[in-house]
Amino acid sequence: MAFPLLNSLAVVMVTAGVVTVIFHRLRQPVLLGYIIAGVMVGPYAFETPIISDQQSIHTLADLGVVFLLFSLGLEFNLRRLARVGFSAGLAAAMEISLMVWLGYNIGRLFGWDAMDSVFLGAMMSISSSMVIVKVLGGMGRHREPFADMMFGILVFEDILAVAMLGLLSSVAMTRSVDFMAVAETLGRLSMFLVIMLVVGLLAIPALLRYVGRFRNNEMLLVTVLGVCFTASLLAMETGFSVALGAFIAGAVVAEAPDRRRIIPLIEPVRDLFSAIFFVTVGMMIDPAQVFVHIVPILVIAAGVIVGKTATCTLGALLTGSSPRTAIHVGAGMAQIGEFSYIIASLGLSLGVIDGALYPIAVSVSALTIFAMPLLLRNADRLANLLERKTPPPLAATMMAYGQWVSALQQSSHVADQVRVVLRRSLLQILLNLMIGSGLFLGAAAVARHLEERGGWWTALPEWTGGMGTICWFAALLASLLLLIAMFRKIQAVGMILSEMAIPAAMTRNATVPYRAIVANTFLILGTLVVCAWLLMVSALILPPWPMFSFLGGVAILVAVGLRASFIRLYARGQVMLRDMFSKPLDTTDPGTAPAMPPLLHKAGLSMVAVPGASPAVGRRIGELNLRARTGASVIGIERAGAHIVNPGPEETLCAGDGVMLIGGPDQIRAARELLEKGDGD
Repeated sequence: MAFPLLNSLAVVMVTAGVVTVIFHRLRQPVLLGYIIAGVMVGPYAFETPIISDQQSIHTLADLGVVFLLFSLGLEFNLRRLARVGFSAGLAAAMEISLMVWLGYNIGRLFGWDAMDSVFLGAMMSISSSMVIVKVLGGMGRHREPFADMMFGILVFEDILAVAMLGLLSSVAMTRSVDFMAVAETLGRLSMFLVIMLVVGLLAIPALLRYVGRFRNNEMLLVTVLGVCFTASLLAMETGFSVALGAFIAGAVVAEAPDRRRIIPLIEPVRDLFSAIFFVTVGMMIDPAQVFVHIVPILVIAAGVIVGKTATCTLGALLTGSSPRTAIHVGAGMAQIGEFSYIIASLGLSLGVIDGALYPIAVSVSALTIFAMPLLLRNADRLANLLERKTPPPLAATMMAYGQWVSALQQSSHVADQVRVVLRRSLLQILLNLMIGSGLFLGAAAVARHLEERGGWWTALPEWTGGMGTICWFAALLASLLLLIAMFRKIQAVGMILSEMAIPAAMTRNATVPYRAIVANTFLILGTLVVCAWLLMVSALILPPWPMFSFLGGVAILVAVGLRASFIRLYARGQVMLRDMFSKPLDTTDPGTAPAMPPLLHKAGLSMVAVPGASPAVGRRIGELNLRARTGASVIGIERAGAHIVNPGPEETLCAGDGVMLIGGPDQIRAARELLEKGDGD
């Protein structure tokens, strides 16, 4: 019985295995062996292709991209991304801009037309995530500081590459730049990232915690793979890269308690499919085409190596990295990979670039992949040489600049408490608004799909708005929790701004009405902006005005009636996320974690929100005598984003405070009842 896929897979893996053993003995990067194995079994090596089912091999290679980016997300978790976020984003934007300009000019130097040159610049601008992960992992350097910076740049490169694909499509079809289309793509991408991260962080760690209780590796692996493929599918269905979805899934799973069990389970699967991916890269190389276009290939490869090394090094230096770290970043980013193939394929499918550009891109990719490990191994030597040759005044200036940038970044975290609270509140308003926008956009997509299929809703009278009204009202109810939270945050921001805006010369009696004017003005304007934005986002499914007024009134009644429940539910979600990120990642091996002292085995922590109607509001902790009456102790208070650690007995409780208690289960339960309801005294 013929089984083409099995035959092809056997040829690929046996050839890859033999070649990589040879490369390992020669102390060369194993992934180069994969590429050479791909050339040997590819369609251009022999008259009759050895592999008959090439399409299936390419499909398996796509899985390699998913698994490798998922593993990258597991290693490079959200906290590491937050540490290098600004620096990596700035370096990525600078690098991509300069490389697109360099590639365009190289294309024009060879006499290529403008469209070929634009696509060449785009192909030269995006480094390969798979290559960097594989090389750094093989060298055992994936946990060094420069690796964090490189991974951060890669994430921002992938995000910017998505916008670049939309821009290139627009340029190719219209021969002009449609900035509205690019803005729309970036908006959809931002909402996708926020929704995936927030929903994922609330649901996935809890799911994996439940599955992990069974202590069954097979069950855990299947569940994790389901999360990975679901996120990749959602990314693809919303028009983004499967690699981006896989990375987000890995970053979310990395916040789960069983992270150290998951990584060893994923590694064998990742290694299998990533090997197939690099073999398929080699299969796309036509040796005859390489010799025909050898001059452009060598010039473009040199441009990639020199240009990306220089731009990434410069970007890292400008964001405060040390010269040694910046040189390592530049050396590691000096290659191109899978995104370059995607960009070249886009140009070919639109018929706007020459057919020779695709094999040129693959050949340049192979050359730069070969050079990248050599550059990275010699980065220390280059750094030592530059340190010796750099004039002392310039070295002192660079050191002072790095210290200044570092101090500037630190000062943003320890700034005035009012500004910290203000920034945090504005960020929460923005995140809630993006999630709400995603709900209405999703409702519009569902309504459009159902209207195309048809059903009982087609018989609804025109004045009701049909299925669009149903989906709009469902999205409105689903977003009520977010709307109430935004209203409260806008109110809090208005109060903060009213305090900050009081002129120094104003008398004490005049400050009260002045505060009220500023706070209420901001509240009204902020609420109008939020409502106008959501109305604009849901414009395609807005009900007719009579139905809109009726359903809006119903939603307001629901919001008023369930306001307290919504506030408690939102607070619990915030506490879940805060607790998740406050715990350090478990990176130790099993059995090495320090044991908890026996004295604390039965102790627990619990956060209690003090409602506005609580008798505890306005009373001091010492006056409540909480410890004597319940046995629980107050060890912290969160108030409007600020944290009071180990408060004293004179600290007064306010409405909305989050009180952190320590004690046994019965003690905490009694203290919770006293803080929420009082005891009648």
